[in-house]
Amino acid sequence: MKIIEEKYLADVAEFAKKNIAPFDLQIDRAAKLPNGLFQKLVDFDLLKVRIPKEYGGLGFSAMTSGKIVNIIAKANASVGVMLEGHYKSCDQIAKYGTEAAKKKYFPWGMQAILGFSNTEPESGSNPSKHQSYAVKKGDKWIISGDKVMITNGTLAQVYSVNVKTGPNEYSVFIVDKGMPGFSFGYVERFIGLRGIPCGEVVMDHIEVGEENLLGQVGQGLEIANNAHDDARYLMGAVLTGIQEHALDIAKNYVAKRYSGDSLLKDMQVTHYKLTKMATNQELTRLVYQEAARRKDAGEPYMEDSAMAKCFGSQAAVETGDLLLQI
Repeated sequence: MKIIEEKYLADVAEFAKKNIAPFDLQIDRAAKLPNGLFQKLVDFDLLKVRIPKEYGGLGFSAMTSGKIVNIIAKANASVGVMLEGHYKSCDQIAKYGTEAAKKKYFPWGMQAILGFSNTEPESGSNPSKHQSYAVKKGDKWIISGDKVMITNGTLAQVYSVNVKTGPNEYSVFIVDKGMPGFSFGYVERFIGLRGIPCGEVVMDHIEVGEENLLGQVGQGLEIANNAHDDARYLMGAVLTGIQEHALDIAKNYVAKRYSGDSLLKDMQVTHYKLTKMATNQELTRLVYQEAARRKDAGEPYMEDSAMAKCFGSQAAVETGDLLLQI
């Protein structure tokens, strides 16, 4: 499998160079993917990466999945984040889903985006303060509430939602946009990562069966935390790609830009800035890949994932600032 995964990484790099990178600025300015690009992602099996092989997916490792997101994000960060949201959602269904849910929703996940919905208007990402709820009626659960700022919100067709099932009890259920009572709301208007939506999911008495419960009743906080861990190491991969892109722009620019009689590349101040950018990028890569290594090995990876997103976010902002200075 290692050889197959490594070969796929090389193919992904070529795919991104040909099909995504040329449209980088267009995606940001139009705030959407170009016509036909999403289907190319599907046809290239990029949506199958974290779906287990027994359900028709590629079943690639966390390490390879992170490297794929890294490569794609270097070509366009929005597409990288889209895959981050999809992969973490696939992971939760693979780990906690019922057999019936896997057989139903993984085929969807090979053709359409899956999402994970935790954040709410009043409580942010702190599920202990959530207001969305599910009530048991017979053999069904009735779900109501509002989720906001959801990665791939309005793009994804299937969502795992973390809601209250008791005064201090939280559980996760799978809902899809075809269910009565499901609708979309406000889509955020960000200054970056504009190529994918971050939107609102509204649930008005959606009815689901026990087969749509992830894990056990009361396991919602654990599942939400696990989803955050998966999101954070993958965001580290996105942030590495962003910094690689910035560094490439900087290196190409300083090789041809003069200040007086000197090329920028020959100036000590430029050396410092490029070194800082390269160091930021490499440190972000190392920490996200350590988190992925730990995940693949079955070791705790929460701290490394948090570091990947925390440090990587700060490093990417600094790298962008240094690029502007150059």
